Amino acid sequence: MYGFWPLIWVFAVPLLLALKDKPLKVRLGYGVFWGSCAYGLMTQGLIRISPAGFLAFVVSLSCQVLIFSCFFISSRRWWVNVIYFPLLWCISELLRNKLLGGFSFYISHAHAFCPVMLKLYGTVGCLGMSFIIILVNALLYVAVIDRKRRVNYLFTAIIIFLSVVAIGVVKKEQVSPSARHLRISIIQGNISPTEKMDAALFDRNVGIHLTLTEQSYQIAHPNLVIWPETAFPDDLLQSDRWLPVIKAQALHMNADLLMGIAPIINGKEYNSALLINAHGQMVGLYHKQALVPFSETTPFSAWGIDWGRGYHISPGNRPGVFALGREALRFGVVICSESANPGLVAKLRREGADFLVEISNDGWFNDRPSCLLHSEAAVMRAVENHWWVIRVANTGFSFAVDPDGVIHTDMNIKLWHEGFGIFDIMVNKPS
Repeated sequence: MYGFWPLIWVFAVPLLLALKDKPLKVRLGYGVFWGSCAYGLMTQGLIRISPAGFLAFVVSLSCQVLIFSCFFISSRRWWVNVIYFPLLWCISELLRNKLLGGFSFYISHAHAFCPVMLKLYGTVGCLGMSFIIILVNALLYVAVIDRKRRVNYLFTAIIIFLSVVAIGVVKKEQVSPSARHLRISIIQGNISPTEKMDAALFDRNVGIHLTLTEQSYQIAHPNLVIWPETAFPDDLLQSDRWLPVIKAQALHMNADLLMGIAPIINGKEYNSALLINAHGQMVGLYHKQALVPFSETTPFSAWGIDWGRGYHISPGNRPGVFALGREALRFGVVICSESANPGLVAKLRREGADFLVEISNDGWFNDRPSCLLHSEAAVMRAVENHWWVIRVANTGFSFAVDPDGVIHTDMNIKLWHEGFGIFDIMVNKPS
C-alpha cells in the first residue's frame, strides 16, 4: 500500500517454508496467524467504522490462507510444487472472493501504483497475475530447498519477472482515430461523515458542492461534472428547494451533472447516483447493488441481531450505464466498494459503457493506507477493461486512471482537502 510492490514477488516464500512438512493442525495454526496479521493490518482502518465489521471482514479474508494451508502439499518433484502452489493459491483467492460477493483483494493489486507492471493484467486479469506472482514465489521456494538446481530456479524466476516488466514497457494502449475528447470536472467537498449528516450543516454542505461546481465551470467548461457518493445525503428527488437549483446549475453550465444521493422510493432507502443532463432533466438513476455488510446493511437483522448500526439500504438490480447528453458516449457508474468487484465492472463494459465513473465517500477513514487500499481498485479496473476510470471521493483520493494504469491527478485536489479537478480524456469509441 505504500508503494514497495517488489515485496509481492517474494512475500510467500517464508509462508511456504513454514508450511513445509507440517501436519494439518500446525499448518492451520500458521494460516490463522498469517491471515490475521496480514489482513488485519491491511484493513485496520475499518476498526474506526465498525469493530464487529472489521473482525468479520478479517475472518472472511483469512479464509483464503486457511484454504491454502489446509490443502498445502510440498512434493519432492519441483515441477509439482511450481504448478500446484499457484493453482491452489488462485483457487483459494477465487473462493474467498466468491464468499465476499465478488469483493476482491487479489495479491496482484500490489502493483496498482506501478504502471509498468500492469499491462499484462489487461490480458490475464488479476487472478492470472496472482498465478504468475505465486509461480515466481514457488520457484524461489524450490531454489531454497534444492541447492543442486538453485541457479536454474532463480534464473527462471528472474526471466518471468523481467518478461512482465518488458511487456509493461513495450505494450501501450493505442488511441484510435475515432477517439472522443471529453472534459470532466470532479468535485471533492471534503465533508466529514458527521458533518454530512448534521441537519444544521445541510445547506452549507450543498452550497460547497455548488460553489466548487461553478468555479470549475468558469475555468474549464466541462462536458461532465461529478459529485461524490451521497454528496446530497437526502432524497433529492423530493426536494422542492434544492432539485430546481441543481437542475438550473446543469442547464447554466450546459453540462451533465452526476451526483450521489440517498433517495427513499416506495419506503425503501437507496444509495444512488443521479444524472441530470445539460437540459436540466433527470435522465438516469442508479442504485448501488453490492452493499457493504455492517455499514449499509445489518446481517441477520431479520433474526433480531443488532450490530449497533442503523442503516438499512436496499440494493438495486440494474446496471448503471448512462448516456452523455452532449457526446455520443456512454459511461458506467459504480458506487464506493463496488469498484472492488471485477465482475460487476466488466458487466458495465459489456453493456456498452465507454468509460467508468466511481463515486465514493472515504471520509470514514482517517488513515492514508486505508484510502490507498480502496483506491487501488480503480486502477485495476482501468487496466482490466482497457478504459478510463474517473474516481471521485468526498475526501480523496480523487483522480483519473488511463487504460495503461497511469494515475492522473490535479494539484487542486489533495487528500482531505476541498477542491475540484479538471481532466481531459480521450475515449476510444468503436466505429
